[in-house]
Amino acid sequence: MKSKYPVLCGSILICELVVVYFAVLTTFGLSVKSAQTLTLAQLLIGASVIAVLAIVAVILLPRRIGERRPGVILGWVVQVLLLASGFVLTSMFFVAALFIALWAVAVYWSARIDREVAARD
Repeated sequence: MKSKYPVLCGSILICELVVVYFAVLTTFGLSVKSAQTLTLAQLLIGASVIAVLAIVAVILLPRRIGERRPGVILGWVVQVLLLASGFVLTSMFFVAALFIALWAVAVYWSARIDREVAARD
C-alpha cells in the first residue's frame, strides 16, 4: 500500500522552498536592515541549501506503509534551518512558524492515515 507521506509532507516541503525563495527576494528587494549586511548571492545560497535539503527530504519520504526512510527526519532538519534563518532575516521567523505548524500537521496525519489503512488491511 502507498503511504500518504509523499502526498502530504512532500507538498508542504515543495511549497516551502518556493515561499522561501520569494521571501528572500522580497526581503532583499525591500532593503530590510538585516538583509543589508548580506549580499543577494549569500542570501540565495542560504535559500538554495534549504531548498536542496527539502528536495532530498521529499525524495527520501516513505513510499509504502511501514517503510522507514530518513525523509521525515530530514524534513524536520529543514524546518530547524528555516527557523534558524530567522536570525539572519527576521521575517523568516513568521514563515518558519507557519511551515513548522504545517509540517507537524502533515507528519501527524500521514502517520495516522497510514496506521489506519494498515490496521484495516
